[in-house]
Amino acid sequence: MAERSAGRPRDPEADNAILTAAFELFLERGLDGTSIEQVAKRAGVTRATVYRRFATKEELLFSVIELPRTVAALDPGRMAVAPPEETLKGWAALMSTPQSVQLLRRIVGASADNFELMRRYWELFIAPRRTVLYDVIRPGFPPGTDLSLVVDMVGGALFYRTLTRPEHNTEEELETYLLKVLHQVGYRP
Repeated sequence: MAERSAGRPRDPEADNAILTAAFELFLERGLDGTSIEQVAKRAGVTRATVYRRFATKEELLFSVIELPRTVAALDPGRMAVAPPEETLKGWAALMSTPQSVQLLRRIVGASADNFELMRRYWELFIAPRRTVLYDVIRPGFPPGTDLSLVVDMVGGALFYRTLTRPEHNTEEELETYLLKVLHQVGYRP
């Protein structure tokens, strides 16, 4: 959210209503099909209320992506201290939800016309988790393994599967799939 100036305290209910409305609209209509006016209307607030918190739709989208309800198990701080199995379960849980898959589809689709959106998604969501993920999986690979390449391969396989084979994406199926992919690339916990 944007820096806040002094004044009347923010209403947490309005914050939640804005984020919920934005999440629903992004899923339904995508970035280009969503306007701040639509978000405000669905949230039951004014456009000014939304703009006080978010200067652009993109900023609002990234706040939606980082919602704790969306990625709590994949918070980089939590990943750093959790057992590797918990992190794998977190990715499987996240990618098994239709909302997360639809949001990923929307981000990937919008990036064709707005690559800045993908760059910011990478910076704000992917990169911080990759850095921690290297440390999480490092003990399961021989010294000298290119962990960046491993994460690209496993992440690519996970995204491909969730985007193209939705009928096989329960949390348990994705966890098993992730373990199989990791095993195939040499991971031995």
